[in-house]
Amino acid sequence: MRLQSLRALLAIAEHGSFSSAALELDVAQSSVSHAIAELEEELGVRLLERSRNGAVPTDVGERVVAHARGIERSLAAIEQEAQVETGELNGVVRVAAFRSLANHVLARTITALRASYPNVTVDFKELAGSWGETASPTCDTRLRDTSADLLLTLESVAHDAIFWELLRDEYVAVVPRGWAGSERVGLAELIRHPLIINDGPCSWPMRERLQQLDASWAPEYQIIEDSTMVALAAQGLGVALMPTLTVDAVPDGARILPLVERVERVVGVAVMPRALRVPAVRAFLTVLRRLFPDSDVPALDAANGPVDRPLAGRIGDAAPA
Repeated sequence: MRLQSLRALLAIAEHGSFSSAALELDVAQSSVSHAIAELEEELGVRLLERSRNGAVPTDVGERVVAHARGIERSLAAIEQEAQVETGELNGVVRVAAFRSLANHVLARTITALRASYPNVTVDFKELAGSWGETASPTCDTRLRDTSADLLLTLESVAHDAIFWELLRDEYVAVVPRGWAGSERVGLAELIRHPLIINDGPCSWPMRERLQQLDASWAPEYQIIEDSTMVALAAQGLGVALMPTLTVDAVPDGARILPLVERVERVVGVAVMPRALRVPAVRAFLTVLRRLFPDSDVPALDAANGPVDRPLAGRIGDAAPA
């Protein structure tokens, strides 16, 4: 089994097509096709479902992809352990994050990482998607099923990864500029108004609190984009209930009010135990702990060697029903 074939499979799983995989690997598309054909013949199973729109892994293909990602991480760890021993660390940390966490957590961390470990780079993927009423994600947030080493995410979608809390992000109300209600507004007052909430995990703590007040409550609008939520509130179409970190800019027609109740989402970093064997990942976590000294991220050092057992942390919760 050739490593090039496994890398071709990983590239297709990541990008969704043979042509995009070829661009990623800087090879001809025919080389990718040959590598996959060779791998499928060797294993005796079909690894990819091909269609006019691209290619996705079959059920067995998904399992093979998971093992291939583990091989890639192990190879990176071997190289980086040798570099640490010689006093120089090079490598790539693959991080995925929701937009608000990329803006307020990841950007700072990359800057600090460059200062401490100039030869460690970050390969970043932004997560976005819609959950809808069934709370069933349409974007990939399960760490074991991505190519990411780390997720900057919410505890509610950390799934089976180790989760270390970084901070708690309080919800606020974005109201029209001419709001005539209280300046510190409670949910019992807000629930009488049309409410705008996120169509994703950012809304789950708020949904739960509102449904405790009124089991029949339903939002006026469920929106994916934070900026759209603010724009609707500015036009007087409702009150947007949003975590503070998601409110980047408020137009002239809107303003932010604090809530009487403390409703918050738990923000942190999720990691699978095997990723902790990679020195560049430990370097990233070391910098993250330095930036968030009150967080749950444990003390690590890139040169400490492999971690043989999970460190203290919480296992992410399942999505609410």
